[in-house]
Amino acid sequence: MTSTIDDLEEKRPEESGAWELNRTLMHLPARQRLDAILARADGEAVVAGLAEQDFYFFVKEIGPHDALPLLAFASVDQINHLFDLEWWQKDTVLPAKAVEWLALLAKASEAKLLAWLYKVDFELLVTLFRKWLRVSVLQEDEDLLEAGDSMPKHTIDDQYFFESRYPQYEDFLKGLLSLIFEVHYGFYRELLNHVIAALDTVVEEEAYRFHRGRLEDRAIPDYFDALEIYRSLRPAEVVPAKGAVPSATISSQAPSFALALLPERDLLSRVLVAIRDSEILNGVQLELASLANKVMVADQLPPDNSEALRRAVEKMAAYVNLGLEMKSKGDPKTARKVVEQVFLEHLFRLGQTQVARMRDLMRKVRERGWLSRWPAGLNCLDAGWLEPAELMLAKTPMLLRPASSSDSPPRQDLFRTQRDLLDAKQFIDVVMALGPLFDSLSVEPERVEILLWKEGQIQELGDVTLGAMIWTAAARFRHEGKRVVDPIPVALWPDLFPLLGPGAMEDAIRSWVHEITADPTQLGLLDAYLNPLFRAYEEETAPFLDAAPPDPRLMKLFLFQEL
Repeated sequence: MTSTIDDLEEKRPEESGAWELNRTLMHLPARQRLDAILARADGEAVVAGLAEQDFYFFVKEIGPHDALPLLAFASVDQINHLFDLEWWQKDTVLPAKAVEWLALLAKASEAKLLAWLYKVDFELLVTLFRKWLRVSVLQEDEDLLEAGDSMPKHTIDDQYFFESRYPQYEDFLKGLLSLIFEVHYGFYRELLNHVIAALDTVVEEEAYRFHRGRLEDRAIPDYFDALEIYRSLRPAEVVPAKGAVPSATISSQAPSFALALLPERDLLSRVLVAIRDSEILNGVQLELASLANKVMVADQLPPDNSEALRRAVEKMAAYVNLGLEMKSKGDPKTARKVVEQVFLEHLFRLGQTQVARMRDLMRKVRERGWLSRWPAGLNCLDAGWLEPAELMLAKTPMLLRPASSSDSPPRQDLFRTQRDLLDAKQFIDVVMALGPLFDSLSVEPERVEILLWKEGQIQELGDVTLGAMIWTAAARFRHEGKRVVDPIPVALWPDLFPLLGPGAMEDAIRSWVHEITADPTQLGLLDAYLNPLFRAYEEETAPFLDAAPPDPRLMKLFLFQEL
């Protein structure tokens, strides 16, 4: 689903359909997309043909000041959608942001500013001017010279006087009023009379009602409606229920941003590439955009941030892909039928239900399992386990994917596949299996915290990991025959280290583990946690086996005390 600038120059809306052209455009990088449009003779028609949400995303990608050509070409509906998302914070209009954007619109095109003024909700305009200006009117029985000192300093007609609450925009606001005065004096008078007399709560509530209606017309729900996407859904509840999309709904106004941002390698993307029926693809396009909007609202992501929109699309696509895999068992042909017959929101809910289940299991271990019995909680998990556990417990659970090469670090990612769910369950099972091992330790957190050596790697209770407890207890066992988590005196280290070779420590710890459980499954889970620690300890101590003991300040798996 990519194209070149040359391809775009050859296409005309009437030849291939504006909606198809818009899809092609939205797959281009933003700067290349802008260059392609500006190179066209019908560039204004192409911009005006973009869905309002695609136009908004385009402006945010380019940046407000670089987007002046887009503002000059925009339709009033596109401008209104831009302002709806930029000017409002919940039910409150933001006057400073409003005047900034109107100043940009005036710079792009005064004619476009006038077109907006002709169609803007009167209640919104009154609300804004009440927030922008202090306005007074000279009464018929008042003398201008006598009233002059008590009136605001600016006037256009010696009847209405005003001054700006935003000095940096005073000239612009004065020019805006002058423009309204010149174009329609009757409207100018009615506007200022309402600015003087209207009640703030009444006009702003009406302005918000119209604002909310426009957003709902574009499938941007309110917060509580959006939360419906997080209501759990069982696999048996996901059934074919979607009819064909009427051809009349195929329109240039179907948003393309979500379709354009889908990951290319996922099952969902591969299925959509194979769909040639424009009616089906158009319906999917609408569903994807609607779902992305709901994620934005439900997750309370800032709508004026293009990266937030990308994150919403990424999450939407990941959970739909997961639900699609579950329903189709990963078979592309079956997956295509599922996409055509099942609402994508149901696939999203199915996927997110499974991800939430993983988070709830991890939360149970933290809040009611063995981790709840350690003062520092999750922090006792060793490297390689702490970060994945924290990611799984996030509001939007994530996982840590292995590095793709030796030069790149592991990366955080969303749950996308059933394999991801299986890996998460395996991770949780390992952490749960550590409970009996932790319970077998003889450890007094308060004593450990008091004794910890301030020059060692582990200086406070929050630094103490399960691995350090196990290795310290095993070292005590090798020396004294008792498995207690009591920090090792630094003075004892030179005599103790020869007893703590990698093989001897591994034998001591594995013998201990076999005393706790003989279940092969549980042993395998414990091995998954302990084996990386065995390897790390061997690498750390190998250079010192035939030499002087390493400096205790460098040892990561032992607790030390000074005395």
